[in-house]
Amino acid sequence: MSSTTTSPEFPQGYGDFKLISSDNVTFHFSKFLLSYQSSVFEGMFSAGASSAHQSDELQLTEDSATLECLLRYLDPKKTPIPPSIDNAEPLLEACGKYDLPTVAQRWEEHLMTKWRGIPASDEAVSRPVECLAIASWSNLDQLARFCLREVIKAPMALLTTSNIVLESRLLVHLLKLRVERVGWFENKFAAFFASNVGESCNSIYSHNAMERAAFEVIRTLHQEPSLRALSRYTNAWNSPCGHFQGSATLFNSWRGEIEALEAALPELPSRQ
Repeated sequence: MSSTTTSPEFPQGYGDFKLISSDNVTFHFSKFLLSYQSSVFEGMFSAGASSAHQSDELQLTEDSATLECLLRYLDPKKTPIPPSIDNAEPLLEACGKYDLPTVAQRWEEHLMTKWRGIPASDEAVSRPVECLAIASWSNLDQLARFCLREVIKAPMALLTTSNIVLESRLLVHLLKLRVERVGWFENKFAAFFASNVGESCNSIYSHNAMERAAFEVIRTLHQEPSLRALSRYTNAWNSPCGHFQGSATLFNSWRGEIEALEAALPELPSRQ
């Protein structure tokens, strides 16, 4: 075996068993904790106990970054590495391989906590399709619902430029929910237009300007059906004649309903 380095987080003496990563980093860890958390490791150690030649080390196929992340979640004395989309796939794949559902659950809980009240620049908004695909693939339903909520209102450009392919049932469900959200905005505008029918007004220019501006907002909402997109048009039009609401007043009257829509966690499609 090639020479190895020792993990500074899990040095010699930290545990009675050695896990060696694919890039030859040795992690010393508790055999008891491994067998307690994982039925796979428990089976390995039980089989080894009946053998005349017990080994105190195991070569794994995971790299050191993945292994450190995994062991930090396993060890109650360690602080977990902050969860992100970048460490999700290898970590969750290892959780499935070694039967570590508690690690997957802790990772999901940490990520959900991280994303509550996040700014728009964070991963749930900037990489929503990747987040949704990984959560669905890993059967992390609560996280998947959170991500689906973000994808429904995400800019279309983020959906079309992603290299991630969603499974068919999830893609169909997502498109249905986006169509429903766009329809909600269209119905609001339709009601607004209908409320102005029959108004006698000499300021045809004001009405025409309002209608052109409103259709521009609707066009944008087809691409991004969200309060964030609508807010960019707060000053899209005013009402010098007083026969219709200005955009700022109109959109503010919708705000509470939109916030409630965007806060609700959508259901996932059936897996059958």
